[in-house]
Amino acid sequence: MEKISEYSALISNRESLYRMLGRIYKVEADQTLLDQMEGLGYPAECVEDELGEGYRMLEEYFRSPGSDPVTELAVDYARVFLGAGIAGDAAAYPYESIYTSPKRLIMQDARDQVMAVYRAKGLNKAETLDFPEDHIALELEFMAHLCHGTQQALVTQDWSAVSVCLKEQMDFLAQHLLNWVPAFCADIGKYAETEFYKAVAKVTHGYLCLERTLLEDMIAETASEAGV
Repeated sequence: MEKISEYSALISNRESLYRMLGRIYKVEADQTLLDQMEGLGYPAECVEDELGEGYRMLEEYFRSPGSDPVTELAVDYARVFLGAGIAGDAAAYPYESIYTSPKRLIMQDARDQVMAVYRAKGLNKAETLDFPEDHIALELEFMAHLCHGTQQALVTQDWSAVSVCLKEQMDFLAQHLLNWVPAFCADIGKYAETEFYKAVAKVTHGYLCLERTLLEDMIAETASEAGV
């Protein structure tokens, strides 16, 4: 029972962080998001250096966010993620296809692949969203969805099912996040003008690197619990 509680708390925290990151990338920051993020307790120490640095940068940002952070971040969001007001490729376009296709185009193989994965789980993109399925926000939200499914398996104490859920997360992480998000986050760091988005890029990349190690450990532990 103690192991169940431990895993439930860990997976709940993972789901929450994936949802928060997905929200950050989906649309411009509003005051509600900033208030929520300012109220979070960021760890003083972290086993992943880049993640820890990102948390420190966020704390520093919220100590002095400026007189109109919502407007400032909206301008930076439009420039960095939408390419507003820039020439050439000096932006971090938030689509897996752009980072994995030879001609850096949207709506390529990566989009078709993630759409198939979503549909296999009974998910379809909301009609109100006007961007492709391989947008970073949707991929992060899908990881949150997989975390939620793991919680349901934990309720029944079915360690075999939990192990399967964790392996699904590892597969998606490896095949549809870690194969492009490191370069995407590097571009955010290069093109963002606010410390907020520079910090978010470090948190995103650092956290996904930590996730790989965490999932490896959890898969091994749950396989042991299941007697595999």
